[in-house]
Amino acid sequence: MLSIRTVLCPVDLSASTARQVDVAVDLCRAFGARLILLHNQIELAIGAGVGWMWRPGHEQPAAEQKLQEVQATLPAGIEVEARLTRGPIVDAIVVVSREVSADLVVLGTRSAESDDDDSVTDRLLESNSLPIFAIHDARHEHRTPAFAAASRSPQALLVPLDFTPASRPAVDVAFDLSRRFGFDVHLLHVLPQGASNDHAEEAARRKMAAVVPPDLPRRPHEHIETGVPARAIARVADRVSAVCIVMGEHVRTPMRHWFRSDTSKAVLHPSPCPVWYVPGPAPVDDAVVQPGERLVEELQDTSFHYWPTPYLHGVVDSPEEAESTLSDMIKVGIAKDQLHTWHGPNGSAAIDPTGEKHGRMARLWRTLEKATPERELFERYASEIEAGHVCIGVQIASPEGVRVLADILKQHGGHLISYFSVGTVQHLWPEATIQNPEGDTFRTEG
Repeated sequence: MLSIRTVLCPVDLSASTARQVDVAVDLCRAFGARLILLHNQIELAIGAGVGWMWRPGHEQPAAEQKLQEVQATLPAGIEVEARLTRGPIVDAIVVVSREVSADLVVLGTRSAESDDDDSVTDRLLESNSLPIFAIHDARHEHRTPAFAAASRSPQALLVPLDFTPASRPAVDVAFDLSRRFGFDVHLLHVLPQGASNDHAEEAARRKMAAVVPPDLPRRPHEHIETGVPARAIARVADRVSAVCIVMGEHVRTPMRHWFRSDTSKAVLHPSPCPVWYVPGPAPVDDAVVQPGERLVEELQDTSFHYWPTPYLHGVVDSPEEAESTLSDMIKVGIAKDQLHTWHGPNGSAAIDPTGEKHGRMARLWRTLEKATPERELFERYASEIEAGHVCIGVQIASPEGVRVLADILKQHGGHLISYFSVGTVQHLWPEATIQNPEGDTFRTEG
């Protein structure tokens, strides 16, 4: 059961502070939690500008006085404590959060025109594992949740899930909020572009049903979307009038960021409502492969991919070499759910170069692919598998990660190494030429 005993609220004492504190107070009142107000005196900008510090002709008020004024506005019955720090704001939030054992950090974040805008919330999501409730300025945010008795009108919570262990804590938090406050839970799974079909959607719905406990006051709504996850999440949040998005694990290290596109961070700015970030479970050393565990078998993918994007593919000569390759990829930070293998009869059937085994849409897609210079690539992968080799696929979106993983494949004798992105294929190894029926020669990239 979700327990919140301490809420940390870092404030910049700007015009946006009142709204941020109101949300924190609402949470404290609902959970019976104490409130810690934090103000950092060096790097101040958490949300909007701190205009009160720069008004010409006015004496700069002391931070202590401003904090006292904020405390004076709080309703009776809220246990509150104020903290002042000096130094980098991200470090200050992390240190105080650990000191007070904060169960939730309520942060204000500025709106952004692009994902490149770097707020304090962005930096915390990149580098630390903190439970964060991120709100936007009032002009940007369409809805904000009210944490009150369950008798109130239902409010929609949107919960994106990818069916990995990292997303499960967020689902549990959303279900607990539903039990306590009567929120309507909307579960969302986003399929890769081109991967939407009846089989994939039905499999996603079965997995959704499996995570739903029987004691919820209302059965969750289910949504299946296709495309870029962050955009799909923001789109559905707007469509269902969500008052909050409850997101799973966020990226914490630069190495990890190479290998998994950070959907959690990408959702922050376009979201029309607050985002509750729930850290994943305690990290497990994925690099340790248990004796007798066969990754080649465990990661076998039997589903049909119309256009496997964004995926890096390569072929190694034997299951033993594949086992070693997969182990090395895990050691550099790749999660198992990003790795796929195709081998044996099932692997050849899954690739299905003609599309004959997967229906009319698959046949049409493969026919369209034959008009491209890469028309023979799927046939070559299938032929390699029929010859006893293993095809390895890694779902990855960053150029740095592609280079690292391609090097690992090369070290293990990998060949036919290609990177599939939207509408294009980059041939990484070996360098080759492909001719189309008209005789035009296309030089691949080595």
